[in-house]
Order: sequence, then C-alpha cells, then structure tokens
Amino acid sequence: MSYAIIRNENHKMSAVHLIERHNERLNKNYNNKDIDLSRSHLNYHLKLIQSETYHQEFERIREKYNLLGNLRLTGEKQSNVMCEFLITSDKEFFDKLGEEKTKRFFNHAYEFVASKVGGEQFIVSAVVHMDEKSPHMHVSYIPVIKGKDRKKNPCLRINCSEFWKGRDSYSKLQDEYFDYITSRGYSLKRGEKGSTAEHLSVSEYKLKKTQEQISELTEQAAKIESVDNISKKNLPLSMVAVKKSDFETLTAAAKGYVSAKKAEAENVVLKDKCISLEAKNIELTEENNILSGNLKQLEMDFDNFAESVQSETQLKNENFCLSRENDNISNQCHVLKKEKAVLFEENTQLKSDAKDSKEQIRSLNENLTAIQSALKVLQEKYDNVLKFIEKMQLKEKLEVILSISLDTFYSKILRITCAYRNKYSWSVAKWIFIPIRTENFYAADFCVS
Repeated sequence: MSYAIIRNENHKMSAVHLIERHNERLNKNYNNKDIDLSRSHLNYHLKLIQSETYHQEFERIREKYNLLGNLRLTGEKQSNVMCEFLITSDKEFFDKLGEEKTKRFFNHAYEFVASKVGGEQFIVSAVVHMDEKSPHMHVSYIPVIKGKDRKKNPCLRINCSEFWKGRDSYSKLQDEYFDYITSRGYSLKRGEKGSTAEHLSVSEYKLKKTQEQISELTEQAAKIESVDNISKKNLPLSMVAVKKSDFETLTAAAKGYVSAKKAEAENVVLKDKCISLEAKNIELTEENNILSGNLKQLEMDFDNFAESVQSETQLKNENFCLSRENDNISNQCHVLKKEKAVLFEENTQLKSDAKDSKEQIRSLNENLTAIQSALKVLQEKYDNVLKFIEKMQLKEKLEVILSISLDTFYSKILRITCAYRNKYSWSVAKWIFIPIRTENFYAADFCVS
C-alpha cells in the first residue's frame, strides 16, 4: 500500500526566490532529470500569487493582515519567514486514481493545509507539479501564530520556531494529515513513527529511496551466490541428475548471473553516487544563489549607503544655508531690538505727554464745572427777573426803554462779553450769553447788571 507523504521545509528570505523559480518553473534548465519540461504545461495552481513575486506577495500579506514579528530579513543570520509543504505519494497510487481523482486528492490536501496554517489568507502559493515522475504539490505559506504586542493587545505574529514548537511537531503533522486524508476515502498508510523522513529535503528523500533499492538488490545477490556451493552428490531417485559438463555449465552460468547482479548493484551504487553528487551540486548551486543574493543585497546596501552619504551631504549644504539664514535673522533681530528700544523711549515720552494732557483736561474739567455752576446761578437770577417783571407788569415799559436805547444795550453786552472772553476765552463767553439771548434777548442786560 502507498504512503501518505507530507514534508515541511523552512526558508529564509534569501531562499524565497529559489523556491519560487523551482515551483513556478522559471528556469530554462534543471539538474533534476525527473523534470520533463515538455509536460510542464500540465502543472496547475490551487492558489496563484496576487503580486509579481513571492517576496512581494509576502510583503502584501504581511501588510494587509498587520503581521508583527522581530524578523531579520537580511544578513547572515536571517529569520525563517516562509515554510513549504511537499505533499505526494508514489506513482502507482496516482496511476490508480486517474486524472480527475488526483485533482480531487490535491484539493483535499490543500484544504488540510489551509486549516493547518490558520487560513488560506496566509498561503502564498499552491502549485501541483505533473511534470515529474510522481505528481506532488508545493504549498508555500507564512508561519503565523497568535500573540500579543508590546501593549499586551492580541495580535498576529510571524514566528516559525513557535509555529513548529515541540520535538514531536512533525510527528503530529504526520498523524493529522494521515487522519484527514484517509477520512476522505484514500487508501494510504502512515509513515513509520519516529522516522526522520519528514525532515528530509526532496533530494535527500530521493537519495534515501535509492539506497533502500540498493540494499534489496545486494540481499538478492547474496542469495544467488549460494550457487557456488553446488557440488556433485548421490541424488535420490526423486531428484534430477545432470552431467558433469552440464553441471559446470550451470555453475558458470550461475556465477555469470551473480557477476551480472554484482555489476548491476555496482551500477546502482554509481548511480547513487551520481545522484548524491547531483544533490551536492544542487546544494552548492543553492548556496551560490544565496551568496549571489547576499552579494546583491550588499550591492543594494552599498547603494543605499551611497544615497545616504549623498543625502547627508545635501543636509550639510542645507544646514549651511540655514546657518546663514539664521545669522541674517539674528542681525535683523538685533536691529529690531534697537528699534524696539527707540520705540520704548518714544512710548515713555508719549505716556508722559499723555499724563500732562490728562492733567490739563482735569483742569479744564474743573473750570468747566465752575462755569456750569455760575451758569446755573445766572439761570436762577434770570428766572427771578422774569418773575419780577411779570409780577410788577414791567414788560411793556422795558420794551419801550430797550427799543429806544438799543445801541446802549448792545454796548453793554459787548463789554461784558469781552470781560468773559479775557477770563475764559471767547467760546466760553459766547456759550454763556447765547442761551440767555435765545430765551429772552432783552433780559440779558438786566440779568448781567
């Protein structure tokens, strides 16, 4: 019976573009001879990236779901930021399923992965390869856990070590996947518990299978070598006897067969060495790609450093210009301080003048009060005169007198007015006499005298 195979690999940011080139078949040539590029058109996705690259898709998901985490994305000691499930079985299993059921199988496996990683939103890409010996699916995802931020608020964090926390985490993965996939009606066996197969990379897994085949052939060759022990014996009647020459021929043929098997085993060993060297070559190629990525990163860091130096130079120039502007502003402030001192002195003088003006106004107000008091007295006298005239019936007589000596009356008025003008100013005198003249012009002379 075939096995339910699921393996996981953790990747740093510098290796993300390598798994992308393999999964998306971006290379023109591959060292892996199992890949048949003429069949690559049969590959299909269960989830496509929404960005141009895996790296950009990682950043998009990280920003969209506000994924926190103390991640080292550059340098030698980088954090594991992306993981990848490889899900498969042997070729016989998929041949029995057929094309449609094979698609259904990988759909069920994809559902398991989505539930395992916390949701489809954290899956970067899921692609099924049909262009190798055995169909298999690569699912790249971000290891997300529930945690708390610095303020102790619930949040989502990227943390690979916490996601796969515990020594038996891979064993639990095998159990969970086996239970899930067999519950969907697929006849598969679980791998041996305690086996390290789930920790192996793809190349290491293929190498292990080849070594197992070599061991089986070696055991078969050891059984066949027992032909060398055949010797002539007196055989019972129930046995078949052969001639000596036939026996020697049979022995030689058996030895030849054993030699051929040994040669075949040696050939398998050589093939195994070739596969091992190829795996080593792939490993070195990946290391070279990582180093190339580090070199590119160093070049980018250098460019960023050059830009920062240029920016620093610009900042220095701007700082120099600002210093000159600051000096000009300081000089202007000095001039303004002097102008302020002058204005302060002028303001002090104006305050002093205002104080004197207030004193003059106060004096004028006192004079005005005195004048108003005199006017009040005069008004009372005027009222008394009018009452006296009415009482004594002197109105007609006064009119006759005043009409006859009008010039004399005016001269008296002018003399009195001049006296008040000399004392209070003409405006005050005019202000005193006009009201009296308005009320009764002819009573003025009498009132004043």
